[in-house]
Amino acid sequence: MKKKFLVVIDDSQELSNAIYFAANRAIHTDGKLSLLYIVDPAMNAQWARVENLIEQEETSEAKKLCREWAQKIKKRFNIESEIIIKIGDRIDELMKLIEEDENIRFLVLASSPNNENPGPIIEELTGKRIKDLAIPIVIVPGSLSEKDIDLLA
Repeated sequence: MKKKFLVVIDDSQELSNAIYFAANRAIHTDGKLSLLYIVDPAMNAQWARVENLIEQEETSEAKKLCREWAQKIKKRFNIESEIIIKIGDRIDELMKLIEEDENIRFLVLASSPNNENPGPIIEELTGKRIKDLAIPIVIVPGSLSEKDIDLLA
């Protein structure tokens, strides 16, 4: 089975750097690209039906965003992307997926280019949860250009 490069999809500006790096590495190593979107569970809604509607809307938006990225990746890099949608705590769901899918070999994230906070997932995974990871994290600086990434990937 081909090794997978896992990218967490969100609406961050730096996401394109993580995808660009991961897609290049997948091409150069005959690997695969997996796109993961984790929907926050609906909390504090008064009724279960309202929670379900909120989660359905969020899941629908997540699928749409992932499909858009998958199409961009297919067009630019000519590789197919696996789309994975989960509902729950971002870190917990990410860790579960990495544990369950033994083909995921690298987690590719991009750090925020504009402030001192690298991003919540990077902050959490390079802090107290680092000991729980069984794969390397590749952190792509959000300030890199595609030309810079080409030199690395």
